[in-house]
Amino acid sequence: MKKSVKKRKFLANAKTGLYVTNIGKISLKNNQHCTIRFLKKENEICAMNWGMYATSSINKRLKNQGCLTLLTENMYKKKFIMIIDKKKKSLFNKYCKKEKIKILKIIK
Repeated sequence: MKKSVKKRKFLANAKTGLYVTNIGKISLKNNQHCTIRFLKKENEICAMNWGMYATSSINKRLKNQGCLTLLTENMYKKKFIMIIDKKKKSLFNKYCKKEKIKILKIIK
């Protein structure tokens, strides 16, 4: 695993004024695994020779941590898989309203 850090803040959505900070990149080789921790939750990414597992198991690990996994679409018709803390649903709903994000499907 190789980690490079190049911290920079950038405008992610000019229409809503959303800024995010890029804190770097992690490069994985075949059969390597990386855990991301946030809000006392964990999500995993695993690199395989055919591609990637982009999330932990949706119906087991994420569910047991109190997360919902959603397929969403933004105002530019781009689709995203989002993992939200069930306890933060009201914050997520406000974010979706501001960013004009539609929930297409709750993935169970």
